[in-house]
Amino acid sequence: MDVSGGSDTENRNIIMYNKHGRINQQWNLIYVDEMPKALGKGDFDPEFGMKIEMDFHIISRLNSKRYLDRVGYDVVIKTPNDRNTQIWYYHYKTRTIRNKYQNYALEI
Repeated sequence: MDVSGGSDTENRNIIMYNKHGRINQQWNLIYVDEMPKALGKGDFDPEFGMKIEMDFHIISRLNSKRYLDRVGYDVVIKTPNDRNTQIWYYHYKTRTIRNKYQNYALEI
């Protein structure tokens, strides 16, 4: 089996082709009963060291202990105010930290 043209694109055809040993002819077989359990909400992701989709605050270690807060498109530190703009969670599928207010990812 060969991924046609070696192109890793959505809906690319699989063809039969002479063996050439490139990666587009290499496959893994994993038996269904050996598949690892999919991680879900609240599970710990050992690769990133975070619980999946569990709310948390990011708190400055400065003396004021202000919370990371999203204001418009900016991220700032503010006094705790119980708003969703100060609540964050780890999104497992995209491996990003997102804000609960409008689901925006934290980006540098």
